[in-house]
Amino acid sequence: MKKFSYFLSVMLLTLVSFGVTSCGDDKDEPKSNDLVGTWQFKAVTEDAAIENLVQFTKDGKWNSVEIVTDEIGVSVEVEKGTYTVSGNKINVSYTEDGKTVTESVTFEVKSNKLMLTYEDMPVAITFERVKDSVIQPYL
Repeated sequence: MKKFSYFLSVMLLTLVSFGVTSCGDDKDEPKSNDLVGTWQFKAVTEDAAIENLVQFTKDGKWNSVEIVTDEIGVSVEVEKGTYTVSGNKINVSYTEDGKTVTESVTFEVKSNKLMLTYEDMPVAITFERVKDSVIQPYL
């Protein structure tokens, strides 16, 4: 009887241990492959229409195009750099005033939506996946 009682205790302990370790957050970490492609964000304010295109390539490069249309006309700003992914963070690097700048952004990909959350902004910015050809004329 002691052996059976010991066996039951070990089995119960094993089941409890398994249950505790497997009940964590089952949320899958986003993968860098989910990020590859071109993403678009559009906003309209009183003064301007803003379109932001961001492209992440398989080889660790990113391109960003900001198009602002206002009463003066249309301005286009292009930035390029490199990126790495670590968990749910994108680490982007680019050159500004001759210096390399690195920033970290939290991301989540759901279907054809990319949510970016910057440390200094309390709200996520949502981009929609678009064809790569949308950004190509600006690069």
